[in-house]
Amino acid sequence: MSMSSTLRCAPILLACLALSVAGAASAQGHFHLRGGSGPRGTAIGGGYTTVKNGSVTHNGAHYLRGNNGASYAGHNSQTLNADGSASSSHSFHGTTAAGGSYSSNGAYSRSASGAVTGSSQTNASGPRGSYDASTNTANGVTTHDTTATNAASGITYNGQTTYTKGQGITHSGSCTNAAGATVPCGP
Repeated sequence: MSMSSTLRCAPILLACLALSVAGAASAQGHFHLRGGSGPRGTAIGGGYTTVKNGSVTHNGAHYLRGNNGASYAGHNSQTLNADGSASSSHSFHGTTAAGGSYSSNGAYSRSASGAVTGSSQTNASGPRGSYDASTNTANGVTTHDTTATNAASGITYNGQTTYTKGQGITHSGSCTNAAGATVPCGP
């Protein structure tokens, strides 16, 4: 599908989405859509918010395309319920003009009592190296794992940061070379 076709179709699809939300029984909704095109590229984004039975939900989507070949697309959703519970999710991905790529996705929820659970992942790669990270939260403990590789040196960093509610933060990390031997981290 060409860029002009994408721009013509996207408003129609988002408008249909808005109509379906507006038609929901006993719900109030708000819909917005914005887009533009210029010398550097094209952007379009939209979203809708609904209020129903004491819950507020927002969904959004965005699309960007640069004239240099870079692109970005993503969507997100958040809900806040009358009892104080909430949820959130997102998914994004894109490419750079230099041949890199990245993506991020995740989902989290909070119970009415305040307990948070969820996870997210981020990945990126390009001519200079790669980056992978994941975060997991449950039972008052959040763990963040990171792996990053420098393409020029072949050195990989592996790290883990942990937050435990009421106890604080701990961190550990190490580096290995392309042969798997432990080496000092840093320049």
